[in-house]
Amino acid sequence: MLGACGDDGSSASGSDSAATASSASATAGSDGTASSADATEGSADETAAPPPPDCEADQIACGSVCTDLDTDPSNCGQCGRSCVIPQAAATCAAGECSMGECDPGWSDCDGDLVTGCETPIDCQEGAPCQTTCGSDGTVDCTDVCASAGEPVCLTPVEICNVMDDDCDGVCDQGPLPGCRVGVHRSYSPTLAHYYTTDLAAAQSGDFSLESENFFHLYAPGVEGLQPLFSCVKPNGKRFMTTATDCEIVVAPELTVGFISMDERCGSTPLYRLRNVPADAHFYTTSAGERDNAVNNLGFADEGIAGHVWPGP
Repeated sequence: MLGACGDDGSSASGSDSAATASSASATAGSDGTASSADATEGSADETAAPPPPDCEADQIACGSVCTDLDTDPSNCGQCGRSCVIPQAAATCAAGECSMGECDPGWSDCDGDLVTGCETPIDCQEGAPCQTTCGSDGTVDCTDVCASAGEPVCLTPVEICNVMDDDCDGVCDQGPLPGCRVGVHRSYSPTLAHYYTTDLAAAQSGDFSLESENFFHLYAPGVEGLQPLFSCVKPNGKRFMTTATDCEIVVAPELTVGFISMDERCGSTPLYRLRNVPADAHFYTTSAGERDNAVNNLGFADEGIAGHVWPGP
């Protein structure tokens, strides 16, 4: 019987991308420059902004960069509209976000751009291998199994404990209902970004859903993780923190889920940013989206809030 593998036995899968089109980015102004998504709440000092660059005839200035809105996944269709696809390469075609190749170990079975490549590929010993998605929504791909090496015998079975119990290089995969919970990302022109496990709440009021299951957190009861709270600011906007006093000496609204403060079990960093004039927070698992928000959209990088997971 095999023992449980530690964190150094795990391997990350998933993508640095995890949503469709982000409204945290900017929209194009009449002069071709980018304005913050939170411009309704405030904007950076315009006198301190550098002049727009001199772009080629087929490009437009988005903040400090020249780009083609038809093909740039960081500015797709309009300045600052980021294409982020879960477990897949994000592309932009004719100004609309589209899906590129799935990340290794993932497949697209539902054909939905919002969920991206939502189906993990299972390479178990004795499992049937097929090259197309099955009617039950699962997929086992022979080519992927072969590229990953010989299938391994999963003994012992995985349990929800942020460890690689079966020593196959992946943590907590398989039929573990309730182990991880998906966090949805939505945007409101009045209340900025909102992150919640409640899909109905993510689409309530003037909130528009940007990404279903943008990232995943663990459910309660897993040792070594910390609660991630949702807190409400005096201006009505929300942000997330592990501080029990919400960093502003108020009680949390609720616990979104449980986050790791270090990299483990295939986790990915959750970057935290803030637009100071608008007093609006923004979180992303995409380093490219983070850099675009900092370089062009008036956000300040507040570091890593913790580590989250790309899939259930």
